[in-house]
Amino acid sequence: MSAWSFASQVYGSAWSTSAMRAIFDDAPRLRGWLEILATLADVQGEAGLIPPDAARDVASTCRAIEPDQDFLRELEEDYRASGHSTAGLIAAIARRCPGTSGQWVYYGVTVQDIADTWTMIALRNAGRLLSGDLARVVEAAGAIARTHRDTVMAGRTHGQQGLPITFGFKAAGWLMEFRRHQERLGQVSKRMGVGQLCGGVGSLSSLGPNAFEVQRQFCERLGLRAPTVSWTASRDLLVEWAHLLVLIAGTADRIGHEVYTLQRDEIGELREGQNPQVIGSITMPHKRNPEASEQIGALSRVVRANAAMLAESLVHDHERDGRSWKIEWHAVPEATLATGRALDLLASLLESLEVDAVRMRTNLEMSDGYILSEAVMLRLARTMGRRAAHELVHEAAIEGKRAGRALRQVVADHTATAFLLPDLDRIFDLSLQAGQCAAQVDRALGEDIQQTRLSSQQRDIGEW
Repeated sequence: MSAWSFASQVYGSAWSTSAMRAIFDDAPRLRGWLEILATLADVQGEAGLIPPDAARDVASTCRAIEPDQDFLRELEEDYRASGHSTAGLIAAIARRCPGTSGQWVYYGVTVQDIADTWTMIALRNAGRLLSGDLARVVEAAGAIARTHRDTVMAGRTHGQQGLPITFGFKAAGWLMEFRRHQERLGQVSKRMGVGQLCGGVGSLSSLGPNAFEVQRQFCERLGLRAPTVSWTASRDLLVEWAHLLVLIAGTADRIGHEVYTLQRDEIGELREGQNPQVIGSITMPHKRNPEASEQIGALSRVVRANAAMLAESLVHDHERDGRSWKIEWHAVPEATLATGRALDLLASLLESLEVDAVRMRTNLEMSDGYILSEAVMLRLARTMGRRAAHELVHEAAIEGKRAGRALRQVVADHTATAFLLPDLDRIFDLSLQAGQCAAQVDRALGEDIQQTRLSSQQRDIGEW
């Protein structure tokens, strides 16, 4: 078993998806690095920075290497001996090159040129996966909002029942939050996708008189843009990415926590869809635990912790500081993997969510009408002002609860509120007291808004 839970053969599926791991695992990372080095040799050979024959040898050798377990062990041994991030890879490629061509491997570049370029390619691919997961969540949240547009339930503040809302309104809030995340992903993608080829301190001094053209060719062949200025010490792009992940995973956590809470036996308004194979408890066979909601919460905490770690990389010592950028090798993949899994879990949770509309109504009625105190107060305020109305209803609520009487009965019997008798049916009709919740669902589901935002987001991802 791996010491890192994300790479565990047994438990890894709890922390990341196979599609996202296929971006960040050792083998795909090395394939990416080898292709970057092959592209570098191609461009340098064409520019006359290294002999053309050697460039062809290096490029073909890099593309022929299969990073299998034997190759990984070779690099591991070289790394242990050298203590350098890429010296082992350089030596391994050189050993496989014909003649003296191996001496031209990695000519004039540094670790960050390769690592940063690969990271941007990896995050481009990860962004496409996240885009697909976001679309699933948006579709599922929209379906819930549409189905439960008029399903009345208790709106809660400070953990207590406050006013009636509809469950569709709650889901519409989730929907809009994730639409904003779709927009944010598109916006961030426009700033990402920048390669790195600048040498030891970012000056491009090793790339010859046509350094900018070499840099441009290198980046464009890898599907990236050339930077205007080298960014070896400017880590804002990766920190921005991490905090985008915080927002996405944080919303997923908020929804998961809502399901977790509303699945409590004492509330019972929501339930995660049940898979017969899932075991809630070994010792308590009756239990049906909110496993997905809990795991989303755990993953979101991992993302936030890694984002805080990455924020430290904003502070760099001069032009390169390994204390800062080496953190990225751990935190960027882990935060991205965790977010991908959280979204995958959330999409599945929403797609199979069980909603108990009867229990929602029952819980509303448990308040004996006191959840409609605002409606009573606002009606009274028309004749006596808000402050006086608030004091009157507040005192009536205290007395009524103490006596075990429903609010409607208290209002009907109180001399100061008896004049409301003709209005009581309307005031105490729960279906009429959810304000503009249903209308807000309709606004959120507006097809013109949805199509405009989704198509814009898709274009942005395509430009990355």
